[in-house]
Amino acid sequence: MVWIRIFRTRKEAERAKRILEEGRIYSSISEDNLDGVPIQRYNVPARFRLNVGSEDLHKAAEFLAKKLKRRIK
Repeated sequence: MVWIRIFRTRKEAERAKRILEEGRIYSSISEDNLDGVPIQRYNVPARFRLNVGSEDLHKAAEFLAKKLKRRIK
């Protein structure tokens, strides 16, 4: 798995995950932590990583680029 973006909230990351699912791209969300402890306890802002399989990285990039292009028009 490779991360493609870091989000500040789980809600944002989950929204992006749903968008990728529209393109039939499997993804997962991981929360940054320190030995299982959320980093917020150390006064570090939360970070949620959106991950895709390395074999789907190009597919995800193309899918998202097309999505953005349609929104800009």
